[in-house]
Amino acid sequence: ETLKRIVSTLMHKNGEIHHFIEMLNHTIANVQENSSNAMSELDEEFDGLYSVLHEMKGSMSNAIQQEEARKIQALQDQVSQCSRALESSEELLELAVQSLDIKNPKELVE
Repeated sequence: ETLKRIVSTLMHKNGEIHHFIEMLNHTIANVQENSSNAMSELDEEFDGLYSVLHEMKGSMSNAIQQEEARKIQALQDQVSQCSRALESSEELLELAVQSLDIKNPKELVE
């Protein structure tokens, strides 16, 4: 009689353990599925962010290149203006020296 109760209790406990193992395996499957879904969502989110960042990089690069071109053009215009002014000044100086009939232009500096 006692042995029957022990066997019955063991069978009952084995059933509980079997059920618990099934529950753990089901939980493992759920964790794996949830992790997989989370990774997919993360990949999608980062792909979207990368796309936005890539677009912003292109826009900012374009703005930098346009600013560079504008500044270089302004500086080249100044170089041209200064070159023309220097050329005019040299021509005027040459004309003045000729007008004064100065043999040694260094005399003007002294």
